[in-house]
Amino acid sequence: MADEIDLKYLPGLLRQTFVLSLGAAYKSVEMMKSPQDSFTTMFGEMKEMFSLPTDAGEGLPQQARAVAGVWMMKGMDLMEVCKNAGEKFTEAK
Repeated sequence: MADEIDLKYLPGLLRQTFVLSLGAAYKSVEMMKSPQDSFTTMFGEMKEMFSLPTDAGEGLPQQARAVAGVWMMKGMDLMEVCKNAGEKFTEAK
């Protein structure tokens, strides 16, 4: 039964992995075209990731949760951007 489930979901998983990888490669090449703008954008993103949100709370556990939430949100945004960029190349026409 586990083999049937694996075979059922494996092609979709491989396709999504390929789409994300292709999108990440495309975004990397795109960033190399204009390094000055890319540096400014990446510096702003990194600054935002390492700053404490205003609604973080007082204690260390609340602040850690807030920072982890920011990191998760940034990671999900990056995956969405890579997925959208990769789907441009994998669409069937």
